[in-house]
Amino acid sequence: MKLKSNIYGGLRMAFSIKVFNSKKEFSGKKVAIVGAADSVFQECNGSLIDKYDIVVRVNKSPHAWSKEDAKFVGSKFTFLYHSFYENELSGGGKIDWGRYNNLGIRKVVNPNCTRKGLLAHFNYYKRNKHKKRTYILDRVSYEEVATGLNNYIPTIGFSALSSVLQAQCQEVFITGFTFFKTPYANNYRPHLEKMEDNKTHIRKQGLHDPELEFQLFTEVLNHSPCKKILMDQPLTKLMEAASL
Repeated sequence: MKLKSNIYGGLRMAFSIKVFNSKKEFSGKKVAIVGAADSVFQECNGSLIDKYDIVVRVNKSPHAWSKEDAKFVGSKFTFLYHSFYENELSGGGKIDWGRYNNLGIRKVVNPNCTRKGLLAHFNYYKRNKHKKRTYILDRVSYEEVATGLNNYIPTIGFSALSSVLQAQCQEVFITGFTFFKTPYANNYRPHLEKMEDNKTHIRKQGLHDPELEFQLFTEVLNHSPCKKILMDQPLTKLMEAASL
């Protein structure tokens, strides 16, 4: 039974997965990246976000989104970066194609182009008996994202930020990112909304280093070929404080 499951899961994956070339997808476009930090609710940027050509969101954002929040986070969904771990505790949440279609999500992208990332993708197709099109970030872009992380796995949010900023975008707007220096937004991960709980969770996992990602973010910004980069006020203040 296990062998049969592996074979059929592998076949579904082989016929369904495609490479997501981030430089090609984002080149010449105006791109908004919306993260999961509570800072996204400090400014009413919804109408601004929805004017961008492409809006990139992460993991559980389709499930946390509501019409009432649209004035802050917008209502446009284009690409979703997802870990393909569907568990509620530490993964990206259930991949719900009905909800994704209703929100207008065009592509679901696994940014972790490694053996472990491909295994997560493979296990997804073992669990789900369909041939829905999914994507994995191209290898070159992933290696650029992971450079300098000292064998830590990039968070999905950092992968989204870095891969967009690697491309020659016409303009980028970043909101909802504080590199875990503030809590998650309401309804995103209710069990980890307290800062101390989330820090303990990250420490126990031992997979990510948010502080190192914050340091590398400055380098990514400085070397980005994007013509114009805008950030919300909370992230701007974080960057200014870090440079003092």
